[in-house]
Amino acid sequence: MAMKLVVIGGGSSYTPELIEGVINHQKSLPITEVVLADIEMGREKLFINTEFTRRMIKKAGLSIEVKGTLDRKEALFGADFIITQIRVGGLDARERDERIPLKYGMIGQESAGV
Repeated sequence: MAMKLVVIGGGSSYTPELIEGVINHQKSLPITEVVLADIEMGREKLFINTEFTRRMIKKAGLSIEVKGTLDRKEALFGADFIITQIRVGGLDARERDERIPLKYGMIGQESAGV
């Protein structure tokens, strides 16, 4: 059974960890195609991650097709699973996530909040 996984925000530095999970859970989640998609601004990182993902899959000895694209419609067509890993507002938003709580004597973190 063919299973397609699409990662919106595929240029993220977290993508290799996600792919490691796909590799480690291949028996229970038999993904046959991974499509990494991102926006134009993330083009270089997207294609770096696409090539790295291909090398990870090959080293694991798996038959998973890997694609990278800037076209979300193309990426999403026929998807069985969709994961998003985007930072709304870019790095400026992360800075605010971490600095605003400090004004109030608290520690802030981008994922968990204050």
